[in-house]
Amino acid sequence: MLIKDHRKRVLDNAEKIGCSTVVSFNPENTFYLTGFWGESVGICSGESTKIITPALETDRAEEAALSCEVISAERGKDMLLRVIDELAGKSVCTDSTDFHTNKMMAEKLGERNVIVNNKPFTMSRIIKDPNEQENISKSAKIIDRLFNLSTEQIRENKTEIELMALLVSETYLLGGTLVSYKSTRYPFIIAGGPNAAFPHSEITTRPFSREDTVIVDLVVQYRGYVADATRTFVIGHATDEIKQVYECVKDAQQTGLDSLRSAPDFGHVDLACRNLVINRGYGSKFVHSTGHGIGLEVHELPWISKTGKEKVKPGMCITIEPGVYINGRFGVRIEDSVIVKTANDKDDSPRIRNTVANLNSFPKDLICLG
Repeated sequence: MLIKDHRKRVLDNAEKIGCSTVVSFNPENTFYLTGFWGESVGICSGESTKIITPALETDRAEEAALSCEVISAERGKDMLLRVIDELAGKSVCTDSTDFHTNKMMAEKLGERNVIVNNKPFTMSRIIKDPNEQENISKSAKIIDRLFNLSTEQIRENKTEIELMALLVSETYLLGGTLVSYKSTRYPFIIAGGPNAAFPHSEITTRPFSREDTVIVDLVVQYRGYVADATRTFVIGHATDEIKQVYECVKDAQQTGLDSLRSAPDFGHVDLACRNLVINRGYGSKFVHSTGHGIGLEVHELPWISKTGKEKVKPGMCITIEPGVYINGRFGVRIEDSVIVKTANDKDDSPRIRNTVANLNSFPKDLICLG
C-alpha cells in the first residue's frame, strides 16, 4: 500500500478547499491514510499522521499502522477532546457526519477552521494505485470461484439461504471477507424466481424451482478492497422469454464494457447500455444505474448513471451491471468488476485510448443447471 501517496492525494485535495489537515472518523478513510482498520480517528497533515484510538485497539493499531503515531485515549468525549487537542491552530477538513462531534470541533477550534467535507477523501480514492488494483483483482478471483461453487450447488429445492450459507463459508476459506450494509441483513443477494425481480432482494427460505432464474450477486473483500460481480443462472429449462431477456442483458453489459474505450464520461456508458435495453423493449424494466465505483467500499465514486458527469480515467475500478426485472416472475442481471486502463493505438500515434481489464472470467453465456 502506497500510504505516502494516499496521504499526499488527500492533503492536496484538502488544500483546494482551504484546509491543511484532514480528520477521518470513517474507518475506510482512516485505513486509506494509515493502513489500520478499526475503532479510531485518523489525523493527517503535512507534518505527521496520527491515530487516536481507545486502549483496547492501541496494540493492534501500532502493529498495523504505517509510519504514524498511535495515541491512546478513553472512548467517548475524552477521545474527541484528545482529537481536538491535536488539531489546535489548524484548518481542518473532516469526514464526520455526527452533528455533536462537528459542533464540538467548531466550538473548540472556531467555525472558520472546521470544514465538513468528505470530498478530499472520495476524490483521492477514485483512482486506484497498482496495489489497490491487485487487491480488487484478488477479490474478483474469489468471486469467480464462488460462481463455480454455485453451479455445483444450485438445484431444484435448494433454498436461497442454504446457498448463501455455503458461499459465506467458502468466502472465508478462500481468504476473502464479507462486507456489511446498513440497508440489508445479508452479505450477498441470492434471489430465485419471483424474488429475482427485486434488484436488491433479501435472502429467503424459498426453494428454487424449475424454470427459475437465480441471481447470484456477490461482494467479496480482500485486504480491505472489494469486488462486486453477478451472474444469473436458470434451473432446468429456460423459456423463450427468459432467453430473450438474458440475451438483452448480456448484450447490454458487453456494450457498456465496449463503450468504456471511447466514452468521455460515465453518462455515455450508462446510456450505451440503457439505449440497447430500450431498443429491445425492456427500457422500463431496467430500473437502476449501470454501475458504480468499487474500492474500500462497494459503492463509491464514480457513479455510472445516465446523469454521470465524471470523466472516464485510467485507474478507476468500476462495475458494469445492467439488469431487467419482470415483476412477480423473474429477473436477470450480469455484472463484472473492471479496471479502466490505457493503451496506445496500434498505429503508434500519441493519442491514448481506454482499455478495459475485466477482473471476472466466469462465463456469461446462459447456464442451465439441474
